[in-house]
Amino acid sequence: MPKKITVLLSILSFIAVHVGMAQPSTGSDSENQQIPYSDLNSWWSRSVKESRLIGGNEIIYFEPGPSSNEYQKIEGTINDLTPWASSNVRAEVGVAAANQSVYREERNGGYCARLETNLKKVVVLGIVNVKAIASGSIFLGEMEDPITDPKNPRQNTMMGIPFDNAPKALTFDYKLHIGQKRQKATGGLRVHNVDGADKAEVYMLLQNRSEDQNRNLKVTRVGTAWQRFGNSTDEWQNGYSILVKYGDASSSEGFEPYMNLISPDDPYYAYNSAGEKVAYHEEGWSDDTSSITHVILVFSASYQGSEFIGSADSRFWIDNIQLLYD
Repeated sequence: MPKKITVLLSILSFIAVHVGMAQPSTGSDSENQQIPYSDLNSWWSRSVKESRLIGGNEIIYFEPGPSSNEYQKIEGTINDLTPWASSNVRAEVGVAAANQSVYREERNGGYCARLETNLKKVVVLGIVNVKAIASGSIFLGEMEDPITDPKNPRQNTMMGIPFDNAPKALTFDYKLHIGQKRQKATGGLRVHNVDGADKAEVYMLLQNRSEDQNRNLKVTRVGTAWQRFGNSTDEWQNGYSILVKYGDASSSEGFEPYMNLISPDDPYYAYNSAGEKVAYHEEGWSDDTSSITHVILVFSASYQGSEFIGSADSRFWIDNIQLLYD
């Protein structure tokens, strides 16, 4: 197989991946304790040009952030100006490739986010049809840009921002179309059918992060708000809430195995104080709300997107994200 085509397979394998872990500088609004741009009415946009080898298309991405003209159709990223990132990614490993699975959509005189799972298809030189499942996601954190090493997606996608509040619940508006036919496609030539309908996923993790003398991250879980959605709804569900469980969520009612601590078998990544990417896992549960240092918040159209599994019919609309306090 030609080298450029082999590289493209690797790129598409990466852009199909869901999300992993990060630590940008933008945190919560200290005055009202809300995440900036969480009403989803303000968006910036960027222009991504794909290589001629795969069509040479120009893709315009929209993501939550400042909406002034100077931040429209720009070429780079603005991680220092918005805490939000998405699964809209750009990769350059021999060729430039893009994936778009998050869209800005009009709603009630403003905007909302539409997250789509799609089966990315690329015809190379009119011969090879490359396919990959990509789950639409928005999250707090940042994506490496451009992606230059697709071998370990967790190291390129980092979720989480500095945060020190203790909300009692996460609330948002949503509507949802659940795809019934799931597939697995990892960026190769084959697509495999997977049993069971799709599910959307929302989770918020409140963490305490510190460092040891070698700048390794020591992380505990303080709060957990996590839900998977398996039922479609054509009407907007406004003000939907997920309660935050503080302390050991594994002993609370409604706990599911997927809500457990981040495992050493599948570590997340974050920057330490020296600006180095380091792997970490959550070492235990904590009920000390005064020790919260970071928050992870993720909305995804397909709950197994990180395994290249989802339905190309899944759509998840999100609006008016808020944190509720006592």
